[in-house]
Amino acid sequence: MSATQQIEPNIDHYLAEYARVERDLPGSDDSKRERSAELTRFSEAGFPSPREEDWKYTSLQPVEKRRFEISDEAEPVALDELRAFLPTDLDAHRIIVIDGHFNAALSSLDELPAGVTVRSFADYLSDNAGATVKAREIDEEPGSLTAMNAAFCTDGAYVETAANTVLDKPLHVISVASGVRDERMTQVRHRYVLGENSQATIIEHSVGLGSKAYFANQVTEAVVGRNAQLTRIRIQQESERGYHVSSFFAQQRRDSRVFNHGFDLGGRLARIDTNARLVDHNAEVHFNGVYAPTGRQHMDNHTKIDHATEHSVSREQYKGVLAGHARGVFNGKILIQKDAQKTDSDLSSDALLLSDNAEVDAKPELEIYADDVTAGHGSTVGQLDEDAVFYLKSRGVGEEGARAILTYSFANALVQKVGIEPIERYVEAAILAKLPGGRAYVDLA
Repeated sequence: MSATQQIEPNIDHYLAEYARVERDLPGSDDSKRERSAELTRFSEAGFPSPREEDWKYTSLQPVEKRRFEISDEAEPVALDELRAFLPTDLDAHRIIVIDGHFNAALSSLDELPAGVTVRSFADYLSDNAGATVKAREIDEEPGSLTAMNAAFCTDGAYVETAANTVLDKPLHVISVASGVRDERMTQVRHRYVLGENSQATIIEHSVGLGSKAYFANQVTEAVVGRNAQLTRIRIQQESERGYHVSSFFAQQRRDSRVFNHGFDLGGRLARIDTNARLVDHNAEVHFNGVYAPTGRQHMDNHTKIDHATEHSVSREQYKGVLAGHARGVFNGKILIQKDAQKTDSDLSSDALLLSDNAEVDAKPELEIYADDVTAGHGSTVGQLDEDAVFYLKSRGVGEEGARAILTYSFANALVQKVGIEPIERYVEAAILAKLPGGRAYVDLA
């Protein structure tokens, strides 16, 4: 029996869907062959399952049982519908992708600095004969969903900074699922290429509108050159019927720096994979993340930092705030290879359970093959300190307000690391809106 004959019916659906849309996918004939190979990889592997160690606590059955389709075109969305997702006073360039398609009318890319290119990923693929869907410089972790994205990706953001240039203000990339039609999927792909001594700050914002079920599968690749700096701020606010999968791959050259901040607030189910490979001396990476599931939301963060050579630094800190019947997963891995002497690395995961029904599974890992390193990791799971609640109440703060103050204080340190005030205020408000008693905290502020 051939591999195709063994494929589950839902995979058969995606083979048929690819045949339907292949002609309209952007790129050269070579990239189409690349897409076809990735489709084969996806179809043979299928969707990940809890039988795999990396997916032990997360089931994609709600995604598997549906038959999602690519939107041939974006549904009409007015800028007013997106106002709630535009941080007040944020001065930024803007790219908006709706239902997997770049929207030029809503985007704002005027007056980019010399040496900085920002365009739609579809245009990049179509206008460059040698362009590939997957960045040649990056060895992506093998995964069926990254292969699915490579096969189906319709659009996204392409950013390139020449040597010695600075993107003068943040780029706000908003990926919108309109939620107008049921069982649609978006396959968005971003690529950032930072030249030597260049800098860029990019805000990736995933949002969901409407009430229909959808699947957002996103991949971001970053090639960070010598002494370059990338700050990436990821805000996930999918709608309550959204299923979100996001994968980030960064490859860092000598003296480069990557600061990655992730805030997961929305979606019925969210799985986020964040990866960095430090391939040259003195590279530095920081991963910070806050996840705040409530109700029956499920949020799963997996990270991997690969120290391949000596004298590199990594710092990783994740915090979860869980309420209702929410489920959280954190798996962070730091790999220090045998040539990565003098590595300095630290990883921590902390979770706060606001309900007896909330649950978190945390697994920080160190895998070390070098003998001259500094490396540490730790994990805590707990509840609010009732003595601290009592103390605040004794000072005239109400029960809800006291709990909200302590809860937000737990997460706030990571929000403040962003370093862009309008984004910090926006994320603060979004987190507080989800917290039990969050309104009371706002009233006290």
